[in-house]
Amino acid sequence: MKTAALIASLACLLLPASAASQEPPPARLMPIVGQIEKTLVRPDDTLLDVAFGHRLGFEAVSRLNPDVDPWIPVPGTVVLLPTRYVLPDVEPRGLVINVPEMRLYDFRVDPPEVYAAAIGDMADPSLLGVFKIGAKRKDPAWHVPKSIREEKPDLPAVVPPGPDNPLGSRWMTIGKTSYGIHGTNVRWSIGRVATHGCIRLYEDEIERLFERTPTGTRIELVYQPFKWGVEDGEIYLEVHPDLYQLRPDRMAEALRTPRALGLLPQLDLEAVWQALDQKLGVPVRVGRLPEPTPDPTDPETTSTPTS
Repeated sequence: MKTAALIASLACLLLPASAASQEPPPARLMPIVGQIEKTLVRPDDTLLDVAFGHRLGFEAVSRLNPDVDPWIPVPGTVVLLPTRYVLPDVEPRGLVINVPEMRLYDFRVDPPEVYAAAIGDMADPSLLGVFKIGAKRKDPAWHVPKSIREEKPDLPAVVPPGPDNPLGSRWMTIGKTSYGIHGTNVRWSIGRVATHGCIRLYEDEIERLFERTPTGTRIELVYQPFKWGVEDGEIYLEVHPDLYQLRPDRMAEALRTPRALGLLPQLDLEAVWQALDQKLGVPVRVGRLPEPTPDPTDPETTSTPTS
C-alpha cells in the first residue's frame, strides 16, 4: 500500500506544474529556529500540566511523545518539548498564525516569538487570509452568538467579564470580522481544536501580546501542515495534522516545495513518508542539499600543476 501510494504521488509530481495544481507552489526552504528541550514529569502531572508549565500546546507535546501516557505519565519520565520550528513560508511581517500547527508567530521580534494557540474545529474553522488587528478590548463581555446558544440553550445572551467568560481578559479583533484573538478561562484548551473559529492563547501570553500590538498590525492566517526547512545543508520536513482535511493527497502536497526547487533526488522518500505518518510537529531530517559544483573559472577551485 505504501509503495503504491508513493508511485501515485510521484506520478502526479512528474506532471507539469499547471497540470498538477492551479496554485503556484512555494519554492523556499525556510530557516529553523529553537532547539528541542526536555523536562521530567513531576508526581501527579499530566501532559496538560507539562504543556501549560512550558506554555506549549497540549497536542504538540502529546504527538512528540507518543509512548508517554498523556493522562497518567510515570513520574520522572523524560518528555521532549516541541521548541524547535521550521518558520512558516510567509512574508516575515507582523503576526502570523499557522492554523494546522496551532501556533502564532510574532515576527516583530527576531527571532520571532512563538505562542501556542487553540483554533476552530471542522464545523467552525478558523479564518485564513491577511487582515489587520481591529478593535481591542480589556475584560470583554461575551455576546453569545445565536448558533452557540442553540447548541447550549442554558447560556445567557451576554456573559460578563470574569472566571466564567471564555474570552479571558483580552480580545483583539481579526480585521472587521466577528472573530478574534483572545485569552481563556480553560487553559487546558490551548494547543487543541477547541473554539468556534477564534484564536485562543494562554492568559499571560495574550496579556503581553495585547499590550504591544496596536490596532492596524498586520496578521496573516495560513494553512501549512507541511513546512520545509534547511540548516547546515540538511533538508528538514515538519509535519502537522491536516486538521481541516484540505490536503487529501498528503505525499503529493508535501512534495510540492522540493519539486519546485528541483530537490526530489536529494530526498530520502522513506524518511519523508515516515515524517508524514508520525506527524511529530518538529523538524525531521529527510535529505541533504547537493554539493555546489566547482566553478572552473574560480582560481580557488582549480589547481596549478607544479614541476
